[in-house]
Amino acid sequence: MPRRFFLLFLGLMLLAGTAPAPEADPVLLPILMYHDVEEDGLGKDVVSPAELEADLRWLRASGYTAVTMGEVIDFVDGRRSLPDKPVVLSFDDGRQSVCLTVLPLLRKYGTPAVLSVIGESADEFSALPGENPRRAHASWAQLRAIADAGLGELQNHSYGLHRGSGGVFGCDRRPGESPEEYELRLAEDVLKAQECIWRETGRLPSVFTYPYGRCSALSEAVLRELGFRATLTCDFGVNRLTGDPDCLFGLKRICRSHGADLPSLLAEAAATLKGS
Repeated sequence: MPRRFFLLFLGLMLLAGTAPAPEADPVLLPILMYHDVEEDGLGKDVVSPAELEADLRWLRASGYTAVTMGEVIDFVDGRRSLPDKPVVLSFDDGRQSVCLTVLPLLRKYGTPAVLSVIGESADEFSALPGENPRRAHASWAQLRAIADAGLGELQNHSYGLHRGSGGVFGCDRRPGESPEEYELRLAEDVLKAQECIWRETGRLPSVFTYPYGRCSALSEAVLRELGFRATLTCDFGVNRLTGDPDCLFGLKRICRSHGADLPSLLAEAAATLKGS
């Protein structure tokens, strides 16, 4: 990884600042997690367009307002307020369906979403001639278009860590790998993704979304040192936002699977806050 980009990345992140925020009343933030949106192959990671549109209608009717992670960070930093019932719509992996199917629905309902991009997949599918195969990942051109439309906030989902091998998934530490070796490997991968997203779209992510939700105290320390402001996990629950920047790390999400009832999911997730 060229040192000049590493310094650019750190410099830009430092410009964002983390000045102490005035004490504010805690805000509850549910983060919905989607992956693919298709007409068939429905399951844990695939919902139908009709299900997504029903979610958007229900959220609007129930008084929820979708916000981006940038807005969430600004709230914690004391630079803005949030609506009464904020919610984040997160779409993992940068699937082509987000650009072909989700974007028209986001535009219809005036709803922004957070798109966590796998750099390696965007590189691979950008190199394919013509239309990408069905269920493919989006190309950089497609991701840039949805970001330029103001409806997709691009965040980092690693460059090449979204895979499993030998029981090691995502940001897991490899057997026999020293802490120093792990830190270097993770930093190199994450910064490669940062460079790709910056080069191809002009956006510099401030949030890291863990592949498979696999995280640890060591991975959190590495990402903080790199300047990330927040991390998204796959842990189930609702988040309590305060003026403390630490509340942005290890954020919980709600996996929206096919056939699930969104109001029930939100109620179950909110129940995890009791006694915390």
